[in-house]
Amino acid sequence: MTIKRSGLSSSRVAKSLGVTEGDVALWRAGITLPRTADCRRLSELLHVDVTWLNAGSKPAKEDERKSDGVKIDRAATHLIR
Repeated sequence: MTIKRSGLSSSRVAKSLGVTEGDVALWRAGITLPRTADCRRLSELLHVDVTWLNAGSKPAKEDERKSDGVKIDRAATHLIR
């Protein structure tokens, strides 16, 4: 569930993650990306898998993953909006 669909305000998200409302606004606008730790906390707050939040897809099954694992340092900002 995205921030908009979750019914949470940007203010509530910011307070829950310990970031500014400005940070959340920049994420939602696609201007900046959340840090990895913020992505993890945001996924927990929104009750979505961090892989889905970052890549827009379900996590790969263990045998389908590449040896380097799933990257979580990029965000699909269209999913956060």
